[in-house]
Amino acid sequence: MAPSFSGVWKLQTKYQYSSAFPIDTNLLPTGLFAGGTTGTHKNVVDQIKPDSAGDATDFGDLTVVHYRHSAGGSDTRFILAGGGNSGGSEQNVISYMTYATAGNSVDFGDLTSASNTMFGSSMCNNVRYLHTFGFTSGTTGTINYITTASTGNATDFGDQTATFYYSNIGNISSTTRGIMGGSGNSTYNQTIHYLTIASTGNTIDFGDLTNSSLGYGGRQALAGMSSATRGLFAGGLYSSTYQNIIDYITIASTGNASDFGDLSLARGYVAGLSSSTRGVVGGGVTSGDVYRNEIDFVTIASTGNAQDFGDLTLGRGQLAAGCAGQAAVQNESYFAPAAMGLMGGGLWWTGSASIYDTAIIYLDIATDGNHAQFGDLTQKKGGVQGGAASTTRAVAIGGFTGSAGVNVIEYATFSTKGQNTDFGDTSATAYTGTTSSNSTRGIYALGYNTATSSNSNTMEYITIASTSNTTDFGDLSSARTTLNSLSSTTRMVIGGGYDTGADYQNIMEYVTIASTGNTTDFGDLTVGRYVGGAGSSNTRGLFAGGFGGSNSDVVDYITIASTGNATDFGDMSTATRYSAAVSDKTSLLVHAGGDSSNGLRIDKFTIASTGNAADWGDLDAQKGNYYRALSTSNSHGGLS
Repeated sequence: MAPSFSGVWKLQTKYQYSSAFPIDTNLLPTGLFAGGTTGTHKNVVDQIKPDSAGDATDFGDLTVVHYRHSAGGSDTRFILAGGGNSGGSEQNVISYMTYATAGNSVDFGDLTSASNTMFGSSMCNNVRYLHTFGFTSGTTGTINYITTASTGNATDFGDQTATFYYSNIGNISSTTRGIMGGSGNSTYNQTIHYLTIASTGNTIDFGDLTNSSLGYGGRQALAGMSSATRGLFAGGLYSSTYQNIIDYITIASTGNASDFGDLSLARGYVAGLSSSTRGVVGGGVTSGDVYRNEIDFVTIASTGNAQDFGDLTLGRGQLAAGCAGQAAVQNESYFAPAAMGLMGGGLWWTGSASIYDTAIIYLDIATDGNHAQFGDLTQKKGGVQGGAASTTRAVAIGGFTGSAGVNVIEYATFSTKGQNTDFGDTSATAYTGTTSSNSTRGIYALGYNTATSSNSNTMEYITIASTSNTTDFGDLSSARTTLNSLSSTTRMVIGGGYDTGADYQNIMEYVTIASTGNTTDFGDLTVGRYVGGAGSSNTRGLFAGGFGGSNSDVVDYITIASTGNATDFGDMSTATRYSAAVSDKTSLLVHAGGDSSNGLRIDKFTIASTGNAADWGDLDAQKGNYYRALSTSNSHGGLS
């Protein structure tokens, strides 16, 4: 028989009766229910511990009233977006709170518009928060996103491709996919759509709620909840009839929802939140416009009717909720890896032209297949080979937005997911250049200078640990674009490129990173080409793939400390251009992004050997973009 919960337990007793060991509920993740209305719009924020049970307690106040809004966040931040203000008008305000600290909300930034911000939904992982705009039939519903760990205004993500108006309130997401479902207004629908959180673009049809099989066309104002694999829709309103239905779906699949069970009472205008295992529904409105304070819970992995959890501090509807413990917003078990590569921005394989993105992904270089979303660039762009990095900071320089070159320099801190931070500016707007570094200095060859509408031979440098504009370094031997580069701790080698009138170059040249001055001839690549991938150990560098009249699978190697022509190393798995590459001192990973038939594959090469590519694994769908703005690591060959 286990001892009572009170008193001091011996370790031996704790292990013997682990299931009876008392749990400190203060250590459980916090869930918040925020805002809403009782006819008067409220700034109340309640907290619960979803993995226990009991009545909600006061957490703080909203400094800007939100109702009919969306909410969610990360494992540390609670985000609220849009909805109505205290006067009932639509607003574009985004606010946030920190789960670990009770208190009032703080301004985050603004949505892109103050129109149709009510009746939206949310989707999020631990990097991004997406707000969907509610809208009426016949109009386009916008989707915005923010990087949760930052502050600032939202960015356009794409559009809803069906009518969604007061769809689920409560985040239904995995770490990669977001779900929204249900709608009302003049027409009720049972549609469920999904999107990939790390991408940008429009929603895609998933399936239908169970309503169609029950004899009516859909429902609105329902709650959303999810585990890592399963999403739940609960309650809602059809015409003037409130619902107690709970549906479930498998997030990674597509198809119609299945019956899960019932809420304790039929209600709509409810909010849902989730821990990793439990779904919790709070508040809402029942027949006769009665505002409810009841909280129900379910175990998401099972099926069955909801059970009583406790009560909110105030009965209200049109509120929103989120939880620090939701599976979708947790860090991966392998973050942050010792050898981390970052690949950021670029073009998506969408079948249409010039759709650039901000997403940055990270790769665990030493562990095949491990990768996830890291954060976002400050703007949608691509068009630069490489990047500068120390062991703590990665720097992206220049790029192309699809319509213009940029002079922006921005940086990420490897240990912290989030949006990049401004570093400074280059001397000119440019793209199709290349960047490499040692631990202290990054060198950037501009590529195509949009101010002069010509190829450039200019090189500039930054000090990675500081923030500032670039300083002139020296000149390349010829003005060319779409080059590749790699480094040792002392030397940067630049290879290939495109020279107008002379086509595909086999030139290699080098500089001493700690000095300034023009390049010195190193030797020749085995094949003239451009827009390949490159990386190195401290002693040996590899140039992989590219374009030289046709896509190339050639991989060359050099000994960085010497000079001379490159030697054949082996072949990539596929001939490709617009590759992105990252390395530690053992392995080079090359994303074959420019091959539309195999655009998710990562090739792996052991730098000290020779041979053809091994398979590292594939990127998730929608992480396979190309022509990136950043590719570097915290363990590349320029670092000692």
